[in-house]
Amino acid sequence: MLCCVFASKKSTKSELSNSSSNDSNPRNKCALQPGHSLMDWIRLGNSGKDLTGVGGRVRPVSPAELATHNTQSDAWLAIRGRVYNITHYLPYHPGGPEELMRGAGIDATQLFDKVHPWVNYDSLLAKCLVGPLRFDLPSAEELFDNTGSSPKSDRLREPSKAQELVRKSMENLANCITPVRKKISSKSEENVKGSPPSKIMQSLIQSSDLPVSISRRAGSSPIKTADKPEVPALRYDWIQTSTKLTISVYTGPLANPGGCARITEGVLLVEVANNGWLRTLKLIPEAKLQEPLQLKVYAESGKIEIIAQKMEPCVWKSCGEISVGSATRVSSPRTLECSVVHVGRVAHDTTLLALQPQSGSVVVPLGHHIRVHKQISGGDYVRSYTPVGEGWGPQNSSEMVTPLKLAVKKYDDGILSPYLTALNVGDSVTLSGPYGNFHLQKLKSVKIIYLIAAGTGITPMLGLLRFMLMRSNPRCDRVHLLFFNKTESDVLFQENFEDITKEDKRFTVKHILSDSTSSWTGPKGRISGQLLSELLPKETLTCEERCCHFACICGPTEFTHAGLQILKNLGMKENCMHAFIG
Repeated sequence: MLCCVFASKKSTKSELSNSSSNDSNPRNKCALQPGHSLMDWIRLGNSGKDLTGVGGRVRPVSPAELATHNTQSDAWLAIRGRVYNITHYLPYHPGGPEELMRGAGIDATQLFDKVHPWVNYDSLLAKCLVGPLRFDLPSAEELFDNTGSSPKSDRLREPSKAQELVRKSMENLANCITPVRKKISSKSEENVKGSPPSKIMQSLIQSSDLPVSISRRAGSSPIKTADKPEVPALRYDWIQTSTKLTISVYTGPLANPGGCARITEGVLLVEVANNGWLRTLKLIPEAKLQEPLQLKVYAESGKIEIIAQKMEPCVWKSCGEISVGSATRVSSPRTLECSVVHVGRVAHDTTLLALQPQSGSVVVPLGHHIRVHKQISGGDYVRSYTPVGEGWGPQNSSEMVTPLKLAVKKYDDGILSPYLTALNVGDSVTLSGPYGNFHLQKLKSVKIIYLIAAGTGITPMLGLLRFMLMRSNPRCDRVHLLFFNKTESDVLFQENFEDITKEDKRFTVKHILSDSTSSWTGPKGRISGQLLSELLPKETLTCEERCCHFACICGPTEFTHAGLQILKNLGMKENCMHAFIG
């Protein structure tokens, strides 16, 4: 869909004679690394990650400042008066990073226009926009220079009428193949749904290795919730390649939805749980879909993305027939049968279980937990666990779908934990959920967060930790983790925490041990007012009229209640704290 952004360098006749016809083609493409297709770039842009490098705040950029960003680790360029940070886009560029770097640090409009002025760069790089290019006022010498010399630079060069006409025409085409989330009427949806793709669109999507996405305007449809104003708004759209279909459901910023997706008798069913309401989206696809289904939630935007594999590679005229059931109150948690797909160890007495639903895929909202059910010796036993999310513990590269990962600590005198830690790959487990009362909206304006955990109480903090560091608006300033354990060997995910501290200076972790060895040089003891006042700066804990801080605490019941009281004594208000009690 996107050609090489810049033309190759000019070649002499001798150079052309010594090169093959392929080498001399200025629009050759380079082989992209796996995970760097156009679809992957779109997903990265929608993930909430800050691609601007300036916190997502649009600001003017002078040519002098632009010139300083000219390396592969820090590359900006300007096109038609707009400056973009292309650092993250370099590995996704079909023409290779080297070609794109020719425009780094300068106004690259002329280079861009040499090959394809029609490309919808503004949509492609929308999440990379730094701001407008601010030209300095020319000096009197430059304005009234009558020496006959040519201008030093074409400061306000406008594209020709022909270039602008071509650009607008191709921009309209690009809008057809870029996800559009504009609300439209049901009547216009019916008018569009049955129309086939144009010949230009068909020519663009002939090759299966070209990841073209199609989002018809009819695919962006609001779900009506008349007479129920308290029901959160929800919309959907779709895109496709020749091998995949992606359905995106939009629940709203910080809505913190949960969901599950499965294929039943050829029909794709997507259940979305949000703020106590449940909706089911039903898709009768144009052709057959198959599992596994990939299900992902982007917490900041509230988008749920479902990726299904097509049974036969082809381009569909439409995604099929979509209907959405009315919103109903969640009356009781759902029960789910899962299979163990991986077993790992994260501490000497703690096992990490990776569970995959026997049908479909599931995502649990941030800060919520599930319950494991088991009948043992005629009795029903239940324990609560918070899934740890992606990126924690041992990774299994063969996993096509992200499983639910539970950190289970074995208690010798326990009943359920010895059973769970003895499970093998292929065994079945019964789950129910989700449970919890945590609202992500509480963190809307938070820039400093304190995570206080003991033992396996760390699990609800892991997702929040990742979320706060990845959030772009507003950008988080600090994430403080206080992790209480008995001994050093009890610390979970220690390597992960060390990696994050190296990658992001905004994150700090302090391990506090209650039964440390003589070689331990870190903080010691149990949770207390004196200890927290020493580890946390008191001035940032005191609540004011507009607070930008928040504290979360989780651990054994006595630990949690003691921690809440200590934080209150240090000046924090109840609306700036949340305790995870399962």
